[in-house]
Amino acid sequence: MPSTVRLSDPGREAIRSHSCPACSGPMILTLIKPSRLGFEMRLFQGVNCDHFDKVIAETKAMSWAASYGLRAPV
Repeated sequence: MPSTVRLSDPGREAIRSHSCPACSGPMILTLIKPSRLGFEMRLFQGVNCDHFDKVIAETKAMSWAASYGLRAPV
C-alpha cells in the first residue's frame, strides 16, 4: 500500500531519493504529476520490492503569489 508524505520544502529535498521503508533498499522517482494548484505529486518506487511512496510537494511556480499575499481560490 502506498504511503503518503507531505513536504513543505519546494527544493530538491522532495526529489531526492530515499530508502524504502519496506526493504531498506533505494527508491527511484517514477512519476511527477500536478496534484492541485501550487502542488505536485511525486511517486517513488522501491528498486528491490513493489512498495510505492506518494510525496506531495509544493511547487516553486506559485511561490511568487505567496510573496504578494495572493492565495488560490477555495
